[in-house]
Amino acid sequence: MTVKDVEQEPKAKPVTLVSFDVDGTLIHSIGKDANKLHKECFSAGFKEVFGLDTHIDIIPHHGGTDPLIAIKVLEHCGVPKAEAQIKLKELEAAMVRHFQAHADRAGLGLELLPGVKALLEALKARGDVASCLVTGNLEPIGWGKMAALGIESLFSKPLFGGFGSDFCSGNTQEMWRDRAEFVRLAGQRAEQQYQGGVRAAFHVGDTPMDIRAALEAGCVAVGVTTGVYSRQQLEAAGEGVAAGRLVVLDSLEDVDAVLKVLQLE
Repeated sequence: MTVKDVEQEPKAKPVTLVSFDVDGTLIHSIGKDANKLHKECFSAGFKEVFGLDTHIDIIPHHGGTDPLIAIKVLEHCGVPKAEAQIKLKELEAAMVRHFQAHADRAGLGLELLPGVKALLEALKARGDVASCLVTGNLEPIGWGKMAALGIESLFSKPLFGGFGSDFCSGNTQEMWRDRAEFVRLAGQRAEQQYQGGVRAAFHVGDTPMDIRAALEAGCVAVGVTTGVYSRQQLEAAGEGVAAGRLVVLDSLEDVDAVLKVLQLE
């Protein structure tokens, strides 16, 4: 058996796909510099592309996607939605340039949540799991945060997932629908990457938008109360779904309990 055969062999087996949201799920913001660089990226983009001195905290944005958050801020500042959408990719490019120019500060004001590293290590050690990100972050920013906090190497290679930079509907009233598209994209990419296909798919997130997106995309939704939403709010997002389609955990700290939820005992 050649080295190439060994590398390809695990991908011929069916895998369980486990996708993770980023902010509030794997990591959280801390201190006076909470998620500072990511927020700076928005401000830099608003300034460069629209000549605006503003920031994302002028609107509620928990659970939103980077492009839709940007559109909401721009509308709040008087920019017509059509103009915001036309210049969206230009804005995203400016955001990524700022992030990459200051990548040494990517981990500033961020911290891994309890259990995350141990869980990712446990998933990586198995030959039947594909792990990835599904997040509203632009892809370079999402992976940049993972690298800064030392866990990028624990995700399946080649890196894949679904990201804010992949799709934007412009629907700022139901942001979860864009997240559902990200979940679908991650599933499609896993099917392409793993010859044996995907036998089961789970999406882990901390907001009602994550829950709705996972369910809409046909995944089992795993909610965690490590963000700003309560167990009751997460469970309400999946009200009426069939038993087993939604599980809410207090955290990812009990790795064995998480593996049981993922049917990986």
